Amino acid sequence: MFAIIGIVLAASLSVIALAHLLPVLVAVSAGDNDQAIVFAMTGLLTAFIAGALGFATGGQKHRPVVAERLTALSIVWLIVPGFAAIAFVGVDPKTLYVDAYFDAVSALTTTGSISLINELSSAPAVMIWRATLQWIGGYATLLMSMLVLAQLGLAGLSLRRAPIPPGDTSGPFGRYWPAMVALGLVYGSVTLAGVIGLLVGGMALVPAIGLAFSAAATGGLMPNGGTVVTSISVFSGIVVATLLLLGATNYLRHAGLVRRSPRTYWEDPEFRYMVLGITVGGIVLAGLVAITSGASLPLINAIMWMLSLLSTSVFAVDEAGFGSIPLLVALAVVFVGGSTMSTAGGLKLMRIAILMKQGSREIARLSHPHGIVHTDFGGRSFTMPLMRGVWTMFVLMLVFALLTALALTVLGVPFEHAITASIGALSNAGPVLGFATGIDGAPIGVGSSEVYAAMPATAKLVLSLAMVAGRVELLAFVGVVTALTTQDS
Repeated sequence: MFAIIGIVLAASLSVIALAHLLPVLVAVSAGDNDQAIVFAMTGLLTAFIAGALGFATGGQKHRPVVAERLTALSIVWLIVPGFAAIAFVGVDPKTLYVDAYFDAVSALTTTGSISLINELSSAPAVMIWRATLQWIGGYATLLMSMLVLAQLGLAGLSLRRAPIPPGDTSGPFGRYWPAMVALGLVYGSVTLAGVIGLLVGGMALVPAIGLAFSAAATGGLMPNGGTVVTSISVFSGIVVATLLLLGATNYLRHAGLVRRSPRTYWEDPEFRYMVLGITVGGIVLAGLVAITSGASLPLINAIMWMLSLLSTSVFAVDEAGFGSIPLLVALAVVFVGGSTMSTAGGLKLMRIAILMKQGSREIARLSHPHGIVHTDFGGRSFTMPLMRGVWTMFVLMLVFALLTALALTVLGVPFEHAITASIGALSNAGPVLGFATGIDGAPIGVGSSEVYAAMPATAKLVLSLAMVAGRVELLAFVGVVTALTTQDS
């Protein structure tokens, strides 16, 4: 067990250590040498720990079983943010480590919740550090989904499994290297195109990098240049929307690991559902807002809001949307989430589609009890064991959301904030808290950071655990907890 944990942790910490170079460069360019030294020292410390772990586990040849792989994933997602959080404390020694850890978990899981809101934590180097962590977390999510969860066929993911290209079987990652490199090149190319597009749209270099990193990872982090999408140029808004759509789409389509053709996107049922949800859902949302509140939400903004929510980035399109869009609608959309094999969170469109197809099947059998009703997804039939896995995942999401909300309520968080924050954490859509009502009776809006900052330390730890559980996939997380509990007993 220690071997696989050590190997994956050493590799992850090596990436985190290398990532410190970007905020160092940003801090130096901004003339803030103190922050540059902090990021350089924390990067060296992380690199030293990574090297020690790599040296200790480098000669291990043990092939991990399923339970060990899932346990390693869960533990790494919990430990790595602990190292990423050191820089937050180093920049501002007054920062509590719990707050720094919460922000690091939120960034790496691409949740987008922020609790550090002082002047030092808003510096360009810190902003770029958050965005970099989100970008790394997005790539890690893609690798985990493609190389581990889909290969295990977890809760319907067997329908989205892609063949792993053959490669060298030596080394800790063996034949996974070609797929990792191919995915990394596409993910990096999409991000680079986004940076260039934002620069063309008139944005400065550092905010452009931060926004592109966050949008590609569907992380929901807006740089200091603006708090809402409509505050940037129209062209930049189109770039952000494109990045969100690509980020919430199955990355196997981008990476060419399936048949390369423009038709391959439309042949993907999840992509069709996403386009339908964004366009038709945006139209319905605009009409719903007009009927229920009498307010006017421009159609283009309503469509952008649907993209923002469905991708679980929850970028603030405009201030009016927080007061116009009903909270239950926002929670329902982020609960559904984006496509499988994407950086988006939530239950995933595929699972919702399977649940609806199974419901239609049961209704059809009421009329023809002895009939044979064929059900498939994307041309692939699904079995009852697969259906049970999907139903289990659906129920677990609801149960965990309720338990997390109850835990937050016990810790003193108002219930509306608790249920919204819990669903946001499990769906990796933290800024959805902006749709809840503040103490003044108005929607929180873009001020959700203040609400997270005011939560007690224990509540932040609960939400951190929920963010990791949502990113690892609840079924896998519960399996890990069960396996560890069984071993202890």
